[in-house]
Amino acid sequence: MPSDTRHNPQRRRGPARRALPETYDLFVRYPTETEEDVRRIVGNHPQAFRELGWIPTRIELLATSLVERTKELARSGHRKFGGGYRSLVHQKRGDNPYTREVIRPALAQMEALGLYPPAVPVKMLPDYSFAIQIRFMLTRPFYSRDDAPFYLHENPLMKERVFKVPMIRASGWKGTLREAARRLAEDRPELVDRLFGAILDDGEERGRKGRLIFYPTFFDAIDLDMINPHSRRTKAGTVPIVLEIVPPGATGYFTLAYVPFDLAGLPDEEARRQVAADLGLVVHMVERTMCRYGFSAKRSRGYGLAAATFPDRRQYPGGCLEMKGFAPLRFRSFSELNRRVAGLIEELVGEKVGRLA
Repeated sequence: MPSDTRHNPQRRRGPARRALPETYDLFVRYPTETEEDVRRIVGNHPQAFRELGWIPTRIELLATSLVERTKELARSGHRKFGGGYRSLVHQKRGDNPYTREVIRPALAQMEALGLYPPAVPVKMLPDYSFAIQIRFMLTRPFYSRDDAPFYLHENPLMKERVFKVPMIRASGWKGTLREAARRLAEDRPELVDRLFGAILDDGEERGRKGRLIFYPTFFDAIDLDMINPHSRRTKAGTVPIVLEIVPPGATGYFTLAYVPFDLAGLPDEEARRQVAADLGLVVHMVERTMCRYGFSAKRSRGYGLAAATFPDRRQYPGGCLEMKGFAPLRFRSFSELNRRVAGLIEELVGEKVGRLA
């Protein structure tokens, strides 16, 4: 007589999922000891942990596999079933799950909260203050190592702590652009100090603040890249290195504010002359950094370059320069920005200037 499965749901549903331990510790509750544990966390299993909806949480849980036999499975997935961390941040065609489910909703939320892109209140700042905002597009990958103490591999990408969106810190922009300014104004170190602040050899401020204020940049995509170092002796590849990167084609907003707080008491002619010199160097160093020098780790490999033309926004073309007391300048490329800034400098000092860069 055939067995009746109506009163035996266990036989109809397949093997029962292992009971979760009664604990409030997330890493104990979701271990990575077996292949099925890893697949359930990633989500490519019939009995996946659907309650783990946020991808950064899944990646953090997979990091515990570093001390288990499932390390490579958690990183690269199964040969037959796929999955693994790689399936969350990399996809051959289209957007990967991390970009689609984490980055885009987070950027929309930040925009709704008025956090990004940043709005600089130029009208409330001292005379001759200005702000530059550019929506740029990467032509080469961007990489900046995160300081996460525990991650699934050795080269995580810098991310914002709350929203987990790839980013460049304001301090990163300042350091990169300061180096570019030093290269472009070697014979005028006082101009660099005026913009970035004077720093002693021991790293202490000398009582002078710079006129520039930098803002972080958040990117709208993430991906994986692989570097394969070669042996100098055999010329063969050694151990491939996996990097989390921001891929070419991703976009972000670069925002910079210039506040000449120390012009009080100077004659207007001298103030205009200083602002014109500062503006020329600022535009020059931003263009050189984005299009030639690079603003990423591994710049020697060509990382961290942006296009010289900018993708359009809804409100206005890809870039805007607004100076207090003057009409805003809209531009779609660095060449157009240079032409418009040359006209603005001529208006400031009353002298015709050529192309800035």
